[in-house]
Amino acid sequence: MNIDVTNVIKFRSTYGGTAVRCEVCGMDYGLSHHCTGIAPLVSADETAPPPTGFSPGYYLALALNIVRWDDVAIRRASRDPHATYYGAVFWGFAAVIIMIGATLPVTLQAFRLQRPEILVSVAIAVILGLLTLALMTFVQLGMCHLIAKWFFGGSGTYLGVMRPLLLAWFVNCLILIPFVGILASGIAWTAVLMMVFEEVDGIGRLQAFGISAGINFCFIALQFMIRAARHL
Repeated sequence: MNIDVTNVIKFRSTYGGTAVRCEVCGMDYGLSHHCTGIAPLVSADETAPPPTGFSPGYYLALALNIVRWDDVAIRRASRDPHATYYGAVFWGFAAVIIMIGATLPVTLQAFRLQRPEILVSVAIAVILGLLTLALMTFVQLGMCHLIAKWFFGGSGTYLGVMRPLLLAWFVNCLILIPFVGILASGIAWTAVLMMVFEEVDGIGRLQAFGISAGINFCFIALQFMIRAARHL
């Protein structure tokens, strides 16, 4: 059957142009389209319900698949309410690892000099660092999501975006690598952000990359500025 423009919804194509998508078969086209009337197949893995009960292994595997750009894993996590809680726990573990790694030299020095007051300062710094990381994470994801919705017609929700990104946030642990850590974590995190915003918010890949890279660049620059200020 023939479908005209009144029976389709507009969307942004992968390369940033405006196109239309058939509501029935999901095919993208320009001005005219011969619809087969057959809806696109969805894999059983994508439609399977999430596990019940305590399932950290499942969500760890899901997080690893998200990092590997598995679009099915991203969409499953975005629709799974349990992924919110597991994502928060995974984020917490990763953030603690980052803060422990960042403060390890000072902690070892405190033990060597037998200065317990330094350990108290380190503990306070870790707590403040965790709060700062949490604020930066929520602000970063919120800014990316709002830009995707306001400027590129993103159709996802903030929770839908946050779930897979919290699960995959552990890639930021690459920041602990000497010399190249900030750059390595920035590249890895930008790649994950791009895929999640493309799959969940439904925007084009180039648009998702532009948003992710732009916002991430600002946060990386901020980290370099903070490090430079500490050495003044």
